[in-house]
Amino acid sequence: MPVSSPPAPTLEAPSSALSSAPSTPPPSRAPVTSASAQRDLAPFVDAARDLDRRLHAAAALINTGVHADAVVVDRSTAAAVQGLDLGAVGSAIPGALPRELMRRVLTTYSDLVSRTLAMSPFRFADRTYTRIPPEGTTARAEGEDMVLCLGNGTVAAQRFDADLAAVVTAAGSTPPLPTVDPASLARAEVDVRLAEIVLRNRGCGACGGFVQTEVSTIVWDQAPASATTRTGALLPEASAGDVGGGLPFTAVYTPGTGWSIDILAC
Repeated sequence: MPVSSPPAPTLEAPSSALSSAPSTPPPSRAPVTSASAQRDLAPFVDAARDLDRRLHAAAALINTGVHADAVVVDRSTAAAVQGLDLGAVGSAIPGALPRELMRRVLTTYSDLVSRTLAMSPFRFADRTYTRIPPEGTTARAEGEDMVLCLGNGTVAAQRFDADLAAVVTAAGSTPPLPTVDPASLARAEVDVRLAEIVLRNRGCGACGGFVQTEVSTIVWDQAPASATTRTGALLPEASAGDVGGGLPFTAVYTPGTGWSIDILAC
């Protein structure tokens, strides 16, 4: 039975708007308001802008390989996708953020996670994936699944600039942040929330599409403050009083390395 060829998709943004860098490059450093949290968040803002540029560049390369009947991933495309480093952005997020500023930072981070993981199927070089399913089957072809994954990052790409600008504005009206011990629960809570965002964008077969707009509540065990292995649960904002409805996790601290988070889901 003949199968009609689907149209080529629009990825990240209209193809005419995709480029390796914005048309008007932002300053290399975020503008800093004295006596505010902008200085503390400048490394995060810079890392987020850098990853945004890399995502646009990767999207442009991906677009060249998407055809009506197949998806082709060459070495330069795969290398660009493999080079999308979320770790640099996450590690630049300080601990002890006030809740509203934390919400804005996590939303911006989740924009980047959603876009990055929407592109993750394109990380393997020198491969061609058909978009046309075998005759007689109703299952989608692998190449079509890849294109659908890409679409999951569209909303995050569209809102990223405004979300990052909101971080800078909120930081400008927030006092400087206190120094946080890397072994503290304040640092662990940042890492737990980052792991939650990655899980919701990658776990259970997902490939992007989740943008975090609220801050989950974290409930910790009653272990002594000196404990280096802790357990807890992540609770959605709407169910903060229902520990049974949360996502359980384990956090293990290693000196010199930091917290390792394992969320028990999927």
